[in-house]
Amino acid sequence: MTDKSLHKKRPAPNSLDEIQEALAPLLADPGASAVFLDLDGTLAPIMPRPNDVAVTPEISRMIRKLAHAYLAVTVVSGRPATGAKRIVGNAELAYIGNHGFETMLPGHAVVVCEEAQEYIPKIRELVEYCRKDEELAEMGIWLEDKTATMSFHFRRSSDPDQSAAFIRDKFFPRIKELGLAVSAGRKVIEVRPPVPVNKGVAVGQLLDRLDCRQAIYIGDDTTDVDALKELRKRKRRKNTVMVGVGVISSEMPSDLAKNSDLLVDRISGVEVALQILAGEDL
Repeated sequence: MTDKSLHKKRPAPNSLDEIQEALAPLLADPGASAVFLDLDGTLAPIMPRPNDVAVTPEISRMIRKLAHAYLAVTVVSGRPATGAKRIVGNAELAYIGNHGFETMLPGHAVVVCEEAQEYIPKIRELVEYCRKDEELAEMGIWLEDKTATMSFHFRRSSDPDQSAAFIRDKFFPRIKELGLAVSAGRKVIEVRPPVPVNKGVAVGQLLDRLDCRQAIYIGDDTTDVDALKELRKRKRRKNTVMVGVGVISSEMPSDLAKNSDLLVDRISGVEVALQILAGEDL
């Protein structure tokens, strides 16, 4: 759960020709294709303060263009769905929030998956328990309450490994008592209901709802691996086009490259992929 578990040597991105070839079937039939996009680290740079994250005007422009051409464009985030929508600023999109525990379709309210609802009071209890600890701020840890889940952010810590160890030692026993589950990301530890829901499950459910057999997913972090695995599983079916794209970064988890069909270099590479999907000249 620390930087020691991440790749030190960054893999090389795919060539422009390889990316264009892989995305050609989606571009040829956008009305039958779904686009799934992670937010932090994919559409926008990760910031020391999560509230400072913003999507560039150019990426916002291309997302609007894709929304008008493709069957569906969905932002898939660890943030609450309403928070992701606020940052992206586009009401035409669908939003999957809290790593799959929330879904918000265009024009509809947020829906929390039924399996997670009984654990929300326990998340509330944990949030209040953690907020009483005066050492959190001293360790450079910021607690994010996301209703259906919660997160310990330690990107601003002077010693991230020490902060991660502090979280494990101080709070994991209480998390275990409450029967909640834990996962890790890029300098963040997530606490969630112990139910089999993740980004992959949520993406798969939406693909089934759309009866869609062509899709792309672009993501950069550990929680995106579940979605990449879901697309790879569906890729084995007949008459499907499923493309999983991993975003290279200095904090890239090893499983991301293993489960990606393509790799692009940072957010600039994501922008190129979006331009190709939009049919724009490079």
